[in-house]
Amino acid sequence: MASLAFIAIDFDLKAARILVNLLVLGGGILARGMVQAYRQALQNASKTGVAQETLQNAVRRGSKAMTELEARQILGVTEKSSWEEIAQASTYK
Repeated sequence: MASLAFIAIDFDLKAARILVNLLVLGGGILARGMVQAYRQALQNASKTGVAQETLQNAVRRGSKAMTELEARQILGVTEKSSWEEIAQASTYK
């Protein structure tokens, strides 16, 4: 009886090891495939100019801060305008 229980436990451990090995191996294959696909996508994008356009769009989105020149143009004031003129131009009427 004791030997049958030992065989059953030994079989369960072997099955668990095989399952873990298959999962690790499959995960490694999947990861390599994803990395290879990503590299290929980057190469294709650089050939068509998509990568440069995406980079430019990201820079545009990242720089949402308004420059002083843009603010002056919107308010209709010059560099020589006083703070009172700027404050008056910025208030809603």
